[in-house]
Amino acid sequence: MARVSRSGRAPGTPDACITPRAAPSPRTLTLKGGFTVLDALQRRLHGHARTLGFADPASYLQARCQQQASPAQLASELATTPTVARHLLQQAGLAPSPRHVTAARSRRATTDQHLAARAAEPGFATLKDYLADRAVTRRWPSTSIAGELGVQPATVRDRLDQHRLPRGRATRRPYRAIQRQAACWAAKRQARLAELRFADVEEYLRVWRVGQGWSLRRTLAELQVGSAWLKDQMQRLGIP
Repeated sequence: MARVSRSGRAPGTPDACITPRAAPSPRTLTLKGGFTVLDALQRRLHGHARTLGFADPASYLQARCQQQASPAQLASELATTPTVARHLLQQAGLAPSPRHVTAARSRRATTDQHLAARAAEPGFATLKDYLADRAVTRRWPSTSIAGELGVQPATVRDRLDQHRLPRGRATRRPYRAIQRQAACWAAKRQARLAELRFADVEEYLRVWRVGQGWSLRRTLAELQVGSAWLKDQMQRLGIP
């Protein structure tokens, strides 16, 4: 007859209080293949780079450096700070463009915007269309084109060369044509002053140039006039 112990186990089996439970096996996670850990900043930079059409920040930085973008521009596009942008360039082994280069590009971009806006006033879709009409069709010299656009003749010559358009030689224009053009420019200047709620250029300069200390560049940008004309007015009015 078989005997049964009080614990319910077969005779000879140690009690649970004597035999400890087996230790739980450690839980492990095995990963196969490579992976990259991205923190919040890196995820945000990756997101902005992809939004701008690049696979990752590295390809974005490479392309923008070739375009001579400044750290400030990179920071603005990536929604970060210039310090972070410089650190990213350093990590990628890329050198930012010198400040004088980026400043020159910025000035050129601003001038191009101004030229495009002035070319659109007579109804031209692009600056090239405007220059082709004035320089090729009408055979205006660079000085006349510059006067209409409110820029220096050298700027017009540069854009003509950029678009591979011929430079017209200066010719003696009829007196009536000169008078009509001068009257047209005067009407445009007066209309601009009226938009800004000023009776004449002297009142405007007394308020902003003398009273507020505006720079010549800022004044030219708002008035949308030629530099030579404005300087002549300032000299006539005794305004530095």
